[in-house]
Order: sequence, then structure tokens, then C-alpha cells
Amino acid sequence: MNWAFIRFLIGRLLMVLGILMTIPVFVGFIYQNDAKMMYAFFVSILLCLAVGYALSYKMPKNALFFSREGYALVALSWITYGVFGALPFYLSGAVKSPIDAIFESVSGFTTTGASVLSESLTALPEALMFWRSFTLLIGGMGMLIFLMYIIPNFGAKGVHVMRAELPGPNQSKIESRVSHSILILYGVYIFLTFVVTLLLRWGDVPWFEAMLLAMGVAGTGGFNIYPASIGHYNSQYVETVLAFAMMIFGMNFNFFYLIVIGKVRDVLRDEELKWYLMIIGVSCAIIAFTLLPLYDNLGVMIGDVFFNVTSVMSTTAYTNLDLLKWPVTTHIILLVLMFTGAMSGSTTSGLKVIRIGIFLKSIRQELRKIVSPNRVVSITFNGRALGNREQRGIAFYLMTYLLMFVVLLIILSFDTSNFSSAFSATIATLSNIGGSLDLLGPSEDYVQLNGFSKIIMSFGMIMGRLEIYPMLVLLSPTSWRKI
Repeated sequence: MNWAFIRFLIGRLLMVLGILMTIPVFVGFIYQNDAKMMYAFFVSILLCLAVGYALSYKMPKNALFFSREGYALVALSWITYGVFGALPFYLSGAVKSPIDAIFESVSGFTTTGASVLSESLTALPEALMFWRSFTLLIGGMGMLIFLMYIIPNFGAKGVHVMRAELPGPNQSKIESRVSHSILILYGVYIFLTFVVTLLLRWGDVPWFEAMLLAMGVAGTGGFNIYPASIGHYNSQYVETVLAFAMMIFGMNFNFFYLIVIGKVRDVLRDEELKWYLMIIGVSCAIIAFTLLPLYDNLGVMIGDVFFNVTSVMSTTAYTNLDLLKWPVTTHIILLVLMFTGAMSGSTTSGLKVIRIGIFLKSIRQELRKIVSPNRVVSITFNGRALGNREQRGIAFYLMTYLLMFVVLLIILSFDTSNFSSAFSATIATLSNIGGSLDLLGPSEDYVQLNGFSKIIMSFGMIMGRLEIYPMLVLLSPTSWRKI
């Protein structure tokens, strides 16, 4: 393992993080936040820059970088984000415990949206409110992708980083990001966030809150501003804007690049997109049929269903009502969507639609083989035949995900009062869906958990955001051997 080069890259990332922290400082000046808040950010910036410079002032001679280094770099980078991103929360006094501050920071960068802040966020200084939501925006696309753009001659090393950091198994799309302009992807990401902000402002949401909500949607993390979440605004327009935005940010971001360069047909032909839209449509139809007796207004019912389906499937977890009042059938469907997640290459977490689609095709293939043992049955996805290795890889990931889910569930069960809370905390962690500590209920915080549980959940959130393997590689004894 080339630790010297990994240390160098992490140092550069810390310096980038320190520079990004200057943005909430400007927000603090605009809203005239007190000196303690400004001091917290200035100290945080200086620490990020100082430690970053100490780690990266000299480029190592050995620049060998392979898949193992890529996985270790990604895992260590996200841990580093979580620790240094927690400094403004702790130094400002808004979060009293260092563990709670790290939990809040990791929850933001991993786009989870679970919180230890129990009161209305409007009581926080604007600079800290902005930083809290800004971590969602940063974590959505990943800072390592940006690092590959600003470091000259990073070259083919980027492929190993992209495979480790970007969610989803579709490697062809990942490699296309390395070979084309990363700047375009970031431009589209920021542009869509800006568009959502403008649309929310048009719906009479205050500018600052519109910005926070848009960053929450872009990162599909959904930190709440008010305890009632989106229900606070009591606006069908706001909910509709957010619902479509969550659905769009649940799509593969490579699509937007293809649209920019004029390859719209490639997007429309994508099989994962068809599966994604079909799952949303079928889920909405079943839930709407179930809710017919409970609603007098058909338009309101359709809006509520579409909002909550896209919110859950995109792992944003914004809420507009108490879902516990819905029938059990709807709970089961939403639970399945929590595990499913959205598309590969998006800012969302979960198992991903492409894995679910290929896994279902594998089941169909196995059934055909049982009926006709001599028949050759191949699986295709987007017109490409999948080999046994790819199918085994997806099956193995699903088993690994299930194993880690059970392990986390058992650990967190010691610190929760009932199965619903333990299950909610576990799925919030591994699927990065955040939300409530009471499954499908109104948004609650995680402050009641003990420090050990929060540390476990923080590692679990990083593991879920990075799709497990980078953290497992980091913990493997073979990763600590020198090359």
C-alpha cells in the first residue's frame, strides 16, 4: 500500500475543505452572526489548511496507485471529512459533544440527513445552518472527483478512485467520467441546485431556506429546517417542485453529461432509467389505490403519494405528513423503496435499481435453466450480455449488504427501545436515508443514542455511502502491507 501518496492526496483534500469553509463565513458576515460563530469557522479553516499543508507539502517520489490505494484513499478521505467537518459544530458550541459533532458532520457528507439537533434549526446561526446543508451538496458529488480535476497529471489513477467513490456497479459510465470533462458534471450539478432554489423562491419560500432545501435535494440528504420538515410550508407547489427535483437527482448524472453533448437517445434507451421510472410509477399506483378511502381530494392524494415515493426512493427523506397514519401496505412498499434506492451514478444510496434489475433477471435465468437444463440463457442489460462474474459480483454485494445490515441491527438493538427504532437506525445508516428514529413517523433526532452507537452509525453511514467495500478494504490486514 502506497501510504505516502495517499497521505499527500488527503492533505490536498483537507486544504480544499478549508477553502470551502470560507463560503459559510461569508454567509455569517451577511447575516451578522456573532464573533463566536466566526471564530469557530476561522479556527476550523486554519486547522484544515495547516494539517493539509503538513500532509501534502511535498509530492512523494513513489506515485504508484492501484485499485487497493483507490479504495483506501476513498475510505480515509470520507473519515477525514467527517472529523474536520465537525469542527464548526463543536467549536461554535452548537453541538456539545465531539461525537455528536462528528455524527452530524458525517451525516451531512454521506448525504444521510440524520441529526442530533433536536430543536428548530432556525435557532442556529445562519453560517452553521448553511454549512450543515452545504456538506450535503459537497458529499453528493464527492470531493475526490473534484480533486482529480485540480491535481495535474492525475491520469488513469482516477479510474480507481471513481470506482471506489461513485455508487453503483455500472463501470462503463464511471470510466466515461474520467475521460470526459468533470467540470461539466459539476456545472450541471450546481446549475440544477440553482434552478431548484429559484423554483422554491417562486413558491414564497424565503431565499435562505430555499437555498438550504435545494442543497438538501441535490445531495439527496434532506436535513430538515423545521421539525415538521416540508409539512411546515403547507404548500402543494413546494412539495411538487421538491418531488420532481428528488426524482431528477435520483437519476444517473452521466445522463446530464450525455444530454449536454447531444446524446439524448442514449439516455432514453437506458434500461436502468426505464426500471427506475417503472418502479416509481407502480409504487405510486399501488399506494394511491390503497389510500383512496382516506382522501377526499384526489389531487392532494396524488401529490402526497408522489412526494413520499420520490423522497424515500431518492433517500432524501423529506416528509410532509405522518406516514404512520397510512395503511400497513403503504409502509411495506416504502420500506422496499428504502432498500432499493435510486439509480447508479446518482447522489443517492441504497442497493441501486440496476442491481435489483439484474438480480431479478438472474432469478428468471435460473428458473429457465431448471425447466430446460440444456438451454443456453444469457442476461443482457442495455443490450450488453452480462458474464457470470458480473452476476456473481451483484449477488455477493447483496449478501454483503444483508450481512452488514444484520450486524448493525444487532449492535444498535442494545441502545434502542424497540425493534422499529433499531431497524430505522440501521436502514438510516446503511441506506443513508436518515429521517426518523421511529420508522416512517415524523422526523426525530438521534441525540438519545449513546456515544458508541453514534460512532457505529457514523462508520455505517460512510460504509453505506461508499457501498461497503472501501471500508472493508481499509479494515483488511492486507491493506496495511507496504508495496
